Amino acid sequence: MHQATLLYGPTSPFARKARIEIIERGIQNFVRQVPVTVRTPENEVLLHSPTGKVPALVVDDGPNQGLVMVESTLICEYLDTIGDAPPLMPAAGPERWAERAMDAYAHSLMDAIAWRTREFRKPEEFQFRPFIAYEFERAERCFDDLEQRVEELAAAKISHSRILLAICLDYSLFRFPDLDWRPTRPRLADWYAQMAARPSFIATKP
Repeated sequence: MHQATLLYGPTSPFARKARIEIIERGIQNFVRQVPVTVRTPENEVLLHSPTGKVPALVVDDGPNQGLVMVESTLICEYLDTIGDAPPLMPAAGPERWAERAMDAYAHSLMDAIAWRTREFRKPEEFQFRPFIAYEFERAERCFDDLEQRVEELAAAKISHSRILLAICLDYSLFRFPDLDWRPTRPRLADWYAQMAARPSFIATKP
């Protein structure tokens, strides 16, 4: 019997983080996954949370039955407690803080990409160009920084932050194919290619 239900949007990068963790930890039999359409009256998340946000995790069994969680960081920490595979977040000590710091970094980078994507969805006359330029520059700074930190990234085979950073790189290419970050960051491109080749990434690609 499954222990929880993950409600996700097929193109949501934050939901993809949780979906990849489910595969990487081999807990597919414990977590039912249900695709939903957000920003519509039919959004199934609204049956469980007024936020309507994805991902959302509904705990279906056990001592936390009935608990509903949103935000991928919290959801992934909970997924770490399901099944017997090692967690993807260190339990304690300096390693945990380093991983949490890198995970927060990844979320900030994803914000820069996602917010720019949303701005471009507006009619051109309503787009705020200074905001678009600011978020573009923020993402570019992060790409440059990550190019210099590839050894640090490669030190952990898989983790919450590495999953989301690879998703960031992929999502940028997905949403802005004409702004390919790879030519000027060859080491980061190699790391990304290895992550993108993992079965979990291939299975969840939008």
